Amino acid sequence: MKRRVVIISAVLALCATSLYPAFEDTGWTVRSKSMGNAIFGDFSGVHSMNYNPATISMERSIQFYGAWDTPYAALNDGSSINTINAMFVIPFWNKFSLRFDPFFTKRGALGISVQRQSVVWEGAEIYHEGIYSFIYAKDLNDVILRGARISAGVRLSLYDLGVGEIGDVTANPNFTQLGRISFGLDVGLTYDFSEGIRLGLSYKNLISPNISIMPDGEDRLPSEFRLGANWNMGNLLFFKDFKLGGGIVSYGRDAEDNRQADMAYHLGLEFKQIFVESINTDILSIRMGAVYQPLRNAADIINVSGGLGFAYIFGRVHKVSIDYGFEYGINMGAMKHSAGLTYEILLPRSAFEYRQERRMELEYEELLEQRLSEEGEEGEATETTEQ
Repeated sequence: MKRRVVIISAVLALCATSLYPAFEDTGWTVRSKSMGNAIFGDFSGVHSMNYNPATISMERSIQFYGAWDTPYAALNDGSSINTINAMFVIPFWNKFSLRFDPFFTKRGALGISVQRQSVVWEGAEIYHEGIYSFIYAKDLNDVILRGARISAGVRLSLYDLGVGEIGDVTANPNFTQLGRISFGLDVGLTYDFSEGIRLGLSYKNLISPNISIMPDGEDRLPSEFRLGANWNMGNLLFFKDFKLGGGIVSYGRDAEDNRQADMAYHLGLEFKQIFVESINTDILSIRMGAVYQPLRNAADIINVSGGLGFAYIFGRVHKVSIDYGFEYGINMGAMKHSAGLTYEILLPRSAFEYRQERRMELEYEELLEQRLSEEGEEGEATETTEQ
């Protein structure tokens, strides 16, 4: 019992200080972490919305993402830290929009994100942190200015932290009523230079949540300003669908904040499998990334990452992606592994057209394309059988 109380006391002492260890942003999805979190203006929807809420404004599929990992498992004291991520994105289409609303439910999307991290010791949760977010994004083209190619988004988050309801906690009056629920607000913008180049900027903690675990405490999360761009370069040399991302993060500080990194630099890339005629090159994605944080009074932090993604489309509208990623701290010598699953329902182009005549044209074109594709597949199957 004394040992458990010591562990709990250490956790509470750490969270009660101004070190900001709580709710540290270590990455959200396996894909983003594999790319060094360099997705400030990415086109990937569910993977980028927690970095910049505006990125889902023009999403064209319904997306579900789930992951579970143990970033710190089997520590010396027998404890472990578990993280659960669950995310959902749904765009507004012509059958999921309010007919009388010409603005909010057209050319936009909604997102929901849940991240919960817990400290577990001997099968019991002794501490937890949770972030529960609601995201709304809107394409502002023809709203601000015709052809502006600007999107905006907001992320409203509920921050929850507290001590687990275990016997040693409830029996000790010093540990009762320790926890807090607070609100935070992030905003973001994207600007599309072209169909393949997007600039993204976001401001995290415009409304800063109070994360002090003490009942009368005041401890606000610092702000973060993020600026970056993503470039879909298409086929490049021996690579297919080459994507490049980069950006910087500027951290807000106060007089009592002893974190030394004022800036962080992110770089990431992704490409499909090297061209091999006998293999479907759309199945495998390869990712790499790096994060550099210069420190004032210590050795700079350099983290490298990488990963693989396996995607499969079935029934023409269902897509399943399995992602694996790793992160390695060069200075710390620590290796982290994670895996995640994404399921998408691909929506046709006609689903995002509101004029009846144009929608009927697109539906006819899509039906024709589907029949031609089916006939081509049947022809290939017949030729293979004859051979």
